[in-house]
Amino acid sequence: MATIHRHHEGPVARLVIDNPATRNGLTHEAADALRGHLEVAAGDPAVRTIVLTGAGGHFCSGADLGAAAQIFQLSDEQAEALIRDRMHPVVAALAECPKPTVAVLRGACVGIGLSLALACDLRVAAEDASLGLVFTRIGLHPDGGSSYLLPRLVGTGKALELMLLGDRIDGTEAARIGLVNRAVPADELDAAAGAWIHRLAAGPPIAYRLLKANVRFAAEATLQQALDREAHTQIGCIRSGDALRGVTAFFAKEAPVFKGD
Repeated sequence: MATIHRHHEGPVARLVIDNPATRNGLTHEAADALRGHLEVAAGDPAVRTIVLTGAGGHFCSGADLGAAAQIFQLSDEQAEALIRDRMHPVVAALAECPKPTVAVLRGACVGIGLSLALACDLRVAAEDASLGLVFTRIGLHPDGGSSYLLPRLVGTGKALELMLLGDRIDGTEAARIGLVNRAVPADELDAAAGAWIHRLAAGPPIAYRLLKANVRFAAEATLQQALDREAHTQIGCIRSGDALRGVTAFFAKEAPVFKGD
C-alpha cells in the first residue's frame, strides 16, 4: 500500500512518498493523502518550507499501474473524473502552494512523479536519477499538468522531444536543459538540497508568498500588468516587520531574522 509520511523538522515539513513495491508508485488514495498533508503544511504558520521526496532509493515511478488498472473498466465520465478529481488536484496544490517547495530527486522520477516535481518551485537531483515522461510508451499522453509546466522550463521544442519520445534522462542532463535546478553526486544530494531548504526556511515568508503569486500571475499577463501587480504587492512587503528587520540588519551588517509578520 502506498503511504505518505509527513515529518516536521523545525520550520521544514517533509512529505515522503512511500510505496516500496512499485518504487513509490502513486495511487489515487496516496494522491489524496499527499494533497491533504500538503494543505496541512501550507496552513501551518510554523512551516516555512515544504520538501517533497520519496522513501528509499526513488522519488516516484509514476502512477501505480496495478492499483490504477480499474480506470480501464470505467465509463469515460468516471475515468475522467478519477484523473481530474484525484490525481490532478495534488499537482495544482503544489503549484499554487504559498510557501517555497523543493523536490529532492533520486532514482526513478517518471510519469506523474515527474509532473509532481515540475509543480515544485525548485528541483535538486542526483546525477544518476532517471527522469522522464514515459506515458507514450504505454499508449498514453503526459498529464499531471506537464503540458503546461514542462515547456515553461525547457522550451516547447525540448518539451515535445521528451514527451513524444518518452526517453529518460539522467540528473546531469536534466540540469543542463533546465528541467532541474541542480544535479549533484548521489552521496551529496541530501547536503546540497538541505543547504537550499534551510536558506528558504530562514527567508522572508511574506516576500516569498507574494513573489510566488506574482510569478503565477505574470505567466498569463502582459508586462504592464505584471509591473502594476508588483507595485501593489510590494507595499505588502514594505509594511511588514520583516522588511524593517531586513533593512535594519543590512545597515548593521548582520543577518536578518525573519518572522513572517
